[in-house]
Amino acid sequence: MEPYRVLIADDEMISRGYMELFIRTSNRYEIAAALPYADDVFAWCEKNPLPDLVVMDVLMAAGTDGLTAAGELKKRYPRVKIIVTTSMADADWTDRAKESGIESFWFKTYPDLSLLEVMDRTMAGESVYPASAPAVMLGDLPASRLSKQQRTLLRLMTDGLSNREIAEKMGLSPNTVKEYVDTLMERTGIHSRTGLAARASRLGIAVSDTDLRSG
Repeated sequence: MEPYRVLIADDEMISRGYMELFIRTSNRYEIAAALPYADDVFAWCEKNPLPDLVVMDVLMAAGTDGLTAAGELKKRYPRVKIIVTTSMADADWTDRAKESGIESFWFKTYPDLSLLEVMDRTMAGESVYPASAPAVMLGDLPASRLSKQQRTLLRLMTDGLSNREIAEKMGLSPNTVKEYVDTLMERTGIHSRTGLAARASRLGIAVSDTDLRSG
């Protein structure tokens, strides 16, 4: 049996190189291409024989985000199987992936399931999704205890908006927004507005709209 051809899209060179090296250890797969941006995948597919499997990271430094690109790729090439990967923990992303018809989702930080196992099961016809996102702490506060409103607030903070601008977006008063921010800082133990937004973004709890469009 010919090995399955795999295309990797990940803008982190170390992560991309690791996945490429890891996949090469299996005689069941061969690397068709390893690309730094999601947009590159479409151009590559137009010029080359389609891969059997695409492994796509969610967050890209530039261009289309991985989830949006994976959904569009599935529309254009429905027979190509797709695994979306990320080191950031956000259960909403798995919901988006399922809605887009993407076969599988793998958290890079999930120790109980290797990428190769997810690939094998995906190519065998399974749809592999984690039962839950890995536990993530925003300071002293479990991210799972954040309300939708708090996640929205954190996202707008990550976008660099002031309290007044956030108030306009959320239909609240600036004083109420300040109270919400103060409450989050108290509950997380992160006593800096900038630090709170930066930590939330780094953990993938609240990704800026400039990094991940809602699609």
